[in-house]
Amino acid sequence: MTAAAALAGLLHQGGRPTWQLPELTGLNRLPPRATVRRGPARTVDLDGVWDFRLVPRPEDAPAALARRTGWHRVEVPGLWTMQGFGRPHYTNVQMPFATRPPCVPEQNETGIYRRRFELPRGWRRRPVVLHFGGCEGALYVVVNGEPVGIGKDARTPAEFDIGEVVRHDGPNELLAVVVRWSDASFVEDQDQWWHAGLPRSIALYSPSVGDVEARAELDPDLRDGTLRVSAGVEGEVRLLDARGRVVLAGPLEDGRFEGRLRRPAQWSAERPSLYAVEVTAGGETVACDVGFRRVEVRDGLLLVNGRAVLINGVNRHEDDDVRGRAITRASMERDAVLMKRLNLNAVRTSHYPNDPYWLELCDRLGLYVVDEANIESHAYEHELCRDGRYLAAWLDRVRNMVERDKNHPSVILWSLGNESGYGPNHDAAAGWIRGRDPSRPLHYESAVRSPSHADSSRWGEGRRVTDVVCPMYPPVEAIEAWAEADSDDRPLIMCEYSHAMGNSNGGLAEYFAAFRRHPRLQGGFVWEWADHGIRQTDRAGRAYWAYGGDFGDRPNDRNFCADGLLWPDRTPHPAVEELKHLGQPVSVEAIGGGRFRVHNRHELLDLAHLRIAWTLEADGVEVARGVLPVLRTAAGASEEVAPALPAGGGERFVTFRSTLRRATPWAEAGHLVAWDQLPAGGRPRRTALRRAVRPRREDGALVLETHGTRAVVDDRLASLTFGGREVLASGPAVQVWRAPTDNDGLSLMPERGRGFGFGPLARWLALGLHELVREVERVSVRGDAVEVVTRASGRARPADVRHVQRLRLSGDGSLHVENEVRLGEGMVDLPRVGVVMELVPGLGELEWLGPGPHEAYSDRRASTVVARHRSTVDDEYVPYVFPQEHGHHPDARWLRLTGPGGGLEVRGQPTIGFSAGRFTADDLTRALHTVDLRPRPTTVLSLDAAQRGLGTASCGPDTHDRHKLLDRVYRFAYVLRAP
Repeated sequence: MTAAAALAGLLHQGGRPTWQLPELTGLNRLPPRATVRRGPARTVDLDGVWDFRLVPRPEDAPAALARRTGWHRVEVPGLWTMQGFGRPHYTNVQMPFATRPPCVPEQNETGIYRRRFELPRGWRRRPVVLHFGGCEGALYVVVNGEPVGIGKDARTPAEFDIGEVVRHDGPNELLAVVVRWSDASFVEDQDQWWHAGLPRSIALYSPSVGDVEARAELDPDLRDGTLRVSAGVEGEVRLLDARGRVVLAGPLEDGRFEGRLRRPAQWSAERPSLYAVEVTAGGETVACDVGFRRVEVRDGLLLVNGRAVLINGVNRHEDDDVRGRAITRASMERDAVLMKRLNLNAVRTSHYPNDPYWLELCDRLGLYVVDEANIESHAYEHELCRDGRYLAAWLDRVRNMVERDKNHPSVILWSLGNESGYGPNHDAAAGWIRGRDPSRPLHYESAVRSPSHADSSRWGEGRRVTDVVCPMYPPVEAIEAWAEADSDDRPLIMCEYSHAMGNSNGGLAEYFAAFRRHPRLQGGFVWEWADHGIRQTDRAGRAYWAYGGDFGDRPNDRNFCADGLLWPDRTPHPAVEELKHLGQPVSVEAIGGGRFRVHNRHELLDLAHLRIAWTLEADGVEVARGVLPVLRTAAGASEEVAPALPAGGGERFVTFRSTLRRATPWAEAGHLVAWDQLPAGGRPRRTALRRAVRPRREDGALVLETHGTRAVVDDRLASLTFGGREVLASGPAVQVWRAPTDNDGLSLMPERGRGFGFGPLARWLALGLHELVREVERVSVRGDAVEVVTRASGRARPADVRHVQRLRLSGDGSLHVENEVRLGEGMVDLPRVGVVMELVPGLGELEWLGPGPHEAYSDRRASTVVARHRSTVDDEYVPYVFPQEHGHHPDARWLRLTGPGGGLEVRGQPTIGFSAGRFTADDLTRALHTVDLRPRPTTVLSLDAAQRGLGTASCGPDTHDRHKLLDRVYRFAYVLRAP
């Protein structure tokens, strides 16, 4: 048989195209089996450079095999959509094409991969298994012109026995044909880029030992453990501890082994103690890691080894800004280490089983895993879960996950998938898992789905398929009401919350406070780990990250893929500090009289592994420091301490910082684990006005001048000089607009019904806040003050803002500016209230006393500390994939902008919010990508009386009312002077 004929036979069965046959989930695929380590003598790595060609349709593939031209060389693992063929396509809910399941477009890119291989000499008369770790698209395999099989689950292995078709005395030809769209695409409709290709490793192996199931279980009393191994062969089993010592051994009888171990080291995220199971049979030894632990839902709590765990987790897609989903081991290692360094303890594999190496890392470093089946039918979520044609797909995909990952101790919950409705297909899948692996509870969000995020009325449903209540994006008030109702005997763990799109994650502190108040609120998984931008360069060679629509992909959901805690290159967003701080395992509170209480929030560890140091600062200047004695406070307990704090004046703060005493596999000694800052006396001070200088008229303007300070006021603060050096390029003007954050309203997607309607942005635009026209009504002298009255209104829109500035020059050269902003009818819940000015070029060095060092907002500032912080105007830029508001610092006592040309100091009365950057709010509003921005030579300084909180309304709750600007009158003051 020719390769073309073999492929044609696989592509059509019974006259039907197999890529549109949902009842057929695969052909000739071997049963799924657990991941084990095999020796190099029994494996052949097929990763590397393959021949490749792309044809428009599956029907074109057989004929294309014989053509000599049109072939290219590509990397495997790899995706053709990231290697110059076809294009990536981003959608969230909607499918990328209009046909209904199971039909897909006739124009359906099909990639043909080809390579040759030879078998080792010792493999003659032995089984040969061909392993594909995953395939983005439907997979068709031909070896030496013989049809081998089909696989359709993109994110779990497809394995085929090719022992009857391979040659042992010469080269073999392997063809892997990938059909991009298939019936399987409708149940792989995850919120991610659509790619195509071979993203995971491909290998051959020759097994004597096939599937290995190794269960390391703790007794109900959590003292001793039992190891049960099933391998289906006669052989030997050994259990080795972390030092490589054999602690259990024995024969496999009828393919099974059972042994007892007294007081095994227990596995948990805090103490990930692993043992190695080795199985030897037929001259081959395979191995896998196991951990003794017990997972159960009991008394309304999720328990690991008898202890309730607070899940501080994230959702993680597999994504790389250059390689797409063909991620490397180094990338996975970087992710896992960074999660541990950020005090995260759990990850949900959204929304499919991740590369097996990811689970190895979670086992080794200590991360709890919600392992999710590769099922999401979001565009047809209430149809396919009830479609009998897709029942086999549901069962196949959960089986593939469970059998592959069953030995990993990090996996504590099996998830039936994501956003696929709830129907009999789920009941069947859940029933299979419960019968196959009763050692882990089940998770499935759609079974508890409510009509709205705030409605908990249906959270009690779905017990057949979920053992935890796992809603998406509920407000804090909803989860607390659920906990107080006490009508459900399951724990609540939010599968997604705090949507991290752009400048986001407002309100995290309120969630963690609720977790602390209600034990059955056991945390959740932030959406999500990293932005999914694809690295591109513009014509000038500047790099940026592209999102949906940038590749001509239609339809698309634009920048909704940029919704992570990290940039695509894994640089953390500022909000990461908030999540790290709130999830820290030790905290300190003041209890009065110079005494403090240290809380150990670990599940198992005492505090002896931490060095807890303290510093005392007054007005930002350190006056004392010390280190607490070694604390052996038990997990869950507290201890009082009394550091020797000297008396003194000024605004005082004591800051406790906890660092690692010794290095761990994920951090060096000295790594900062936790910090808390507590007030220790005093308040921010106001700057006194000393002997105000009376204004005078000069050339039609009003002038305030004394001791080298000169302020000229006409219809604005036209100029301000210190010692003859100009500092203002344009004077302070009222500002009530900010470049919209993604949570204010998704600027790029109004046509999708996701745009301006869900948030305040639509109202702000209707008011005309983005195009205010300012008109000075009056400049006059009022006693010792110059008063400037300005009216601002939207260009042909109803915005109405009245701004009164009163300027007084103190005898010491300080310019005191009092502000009153009155908002007209309908002007409520604005983005910000303050003033904006531009400083002359050259003032790029920044220092301030106030919360920092990272940007912060009223609903995302728990992680900041009040101190003297240093930065530069350029470094204040936060390059969110979609440009938006950034760089705000609330409650500064003072700030200084300096350079060779002089400088400017601003003092709050007593505090002021600010941002200092190279872009105006309008610059940021107009830009679609970071490369659209052109930094100004001036410094744009915004001084804010208040700015709206962030919330997470791009996909979740808006900010709380207490973080909205609901007043109609705002009064604030600041002082300008030479630094």
